[in-house]
Amino acid sequence: KMIEFVKRINEDTPFYEQGVAKDIFSWKELENLLNLRPFVNNKRFNFINSDTHMFEREAWLTDLNSWPAKKLDKVINDAVCYIRDCSRASKKINDICELIENEWNYPTDAHIFFSLVEGEKGEGLKSHWDFSHNIIIQVEGESNFKVWNEKYKEGDHFPKPKTEPVIDVVMKTGDLIFIPKYMLHQVIPLSKRLSVSFPMNNDTTIKSQDRHWIQLKNGE
Repeated sequence: KMIEFVKRINEDTPFYEQGVAKDIFSWKELENLLNLRPFVNNKRFNFINSDTHMFEREAWLTDLNSWPAKKLDKVINDAVCYIRDCSRASKKINDICELIENEWNYPTDAHIFFSLVEGEKGEGLKSHWDFSHNIIIQVEGESNFKVWNEKYKEGDHFPKPKTEPVIDVVMKTGDLIFIPKYMLHQVIPLSKRLSVSFPMNNDTTIKSQDRHWIQLKNGE
């Protein structure tokens, strides 16, 4: 089914679909990533409403700028978080990236967003726009998602909307939304939330990642 929505991508038209992309990721898979030190370094792991950075030298680390587990555990309970460079975090996510790249030749990443908080601490209190087209899939939880038919290329990255939203929905598990680059949008978690964003780089001179998936044969 995903290929149908990938084919619908249009740089001028956002769209929303209900219940079309279930089971692409899970809280358990996220837990595994949070406990894998290379995935929680200061380049991959980000906080939207926290500027806290606390790194310490620990034995055997190849990446010294990664979060100690106890400190990370404390911060993620108070902040909206996202992890970049996750297009190979699971085979299902990798396959979606490959679909987009095969159809549009746009090198694609996956950003995993999650929030254990809601309301005023949630993501998107300020409307904003991005430099890339985005497909966003709600994995679990609920989020209020607004999109305005307003585009910005320069100046304030967090402008106030001038019009009524063209999309104003509560996204639930499996829901999908496409937002063209530069188009104003806002997200507010209404509950504990997990989602995956697929930003697309329209610079087709950049080589996409190798999408081959290694499958072990259990020693046979």
